[in-house]
Amino acid sequence: MLLLLLVVYKKFPLHHQEYSFDKKSLVFWIPIAAIITYILNNQFALGGVFSVGIVGTLGSYLTKLNPRSEYLKQLAGPIYCGAFIGMTSLEFKYVYFMIMTAGIITAILFFATKSLFVGVGGKLGTLAFVGVLLSMLLFKLIFG
Repeated sequence: MLLLLLVVYKKFPLHHQEYSFDKKSLVFWIPIAAIITYILNNQFALGGVFSVGIVGTLGSYLTKLNPRSEYLKQLAGPIYCGAFIGMTSLEFKYVYFMIMTAGIITAILFFATKSLFVGVGGKLGTLAFVGVLLSMLLFKLIFG
């Protein structure tokens, strides 16, 4: 899979040279949205898809608070990406710490790939999947 990604990266112009972030603090919303979605999904038993829908929709409507704010215009993507992490239905002792770790890993990946694969669908879900996978691997190595 990594080889395929490298070939696509080299052969197709799916990236830009500049970062499109105005504020790096946008990535902090990824772990926040992940925790909120996880709570809606598991504590309130709303289900993963419905919980993501609620958090993603609320994130998209934040621009209505101040339509001139560039910060709020860029906030929907990180919130929606974090909401995908919250779809997890894990039940173990350190689940909230694992969700936060997955959110932080995904935030790093989100920032690093912000200007890559622009216009390609599935990027946010893939980043969330990789973040959850890496955090689960990390927790498996640490806690057994």
